[in-house]
Amino acid sequence: MNYVSLFETSLGVGVVQAGDGGVCRVYLPTGDDSYRREFSAVPPSELTQRTAETLKRYFKGERQTFNDIPVDLSVVTPFRRRILELIRSIPFGEVRSYGQIAGLAGAPGAARAIGGAMACNPLPVIIPCHRVVAGDGRLTGFSAPGGITCKEYLLRLEDVEFKGQRIFLKK
Repeated sequence: MNYVSLFETSLGVGVVQAGDGGVCRVYLPTGDDSYRREFSAVPPSELTQRTAETLKRYFKGERQTFNDIPVDLSVVTPFRRRILELIRSIPFGEVRSYGQIAGLAGAPGAARAIGGAMACNPLPVIIPCHRVVAGDGRLTGFSAPGGITCKEYLLRLEDVEFKGQRIFLKK
């Protein structure tokens, strides 16, 4: 079964989609009303409603954790699933580099593969790929609506420390 809940933010409407295995998709807010039309006939579940409410609070700038939300990553390969699970463990307001994630995955030098895994992330914010930056702190590669501007918005929402257009990256 497929369930959907919408969440409203200052950026527009976003979507949480879940099946029987957990939340399987998050569509970040857009400025138009297309999600309302596209998903109006799909019923919500307790899980999609709870997740949508948590995302709504997150977009208001409230510190939220998503670790208790069951997720379904069955659509991604085992390697990418492992990477996304590592990224999911990055705490609110902290950042890691692609190289740091590659090292944690036991694949030093595989920073590009980390980027590939993040590009297929079906659960932005719940799996916070916006918290992964270049080794020198530059914001790179964000495929969600709004691209790098959205990534910067999310990091600033979490009070991440910037130095100009770069992130202060703890070693």
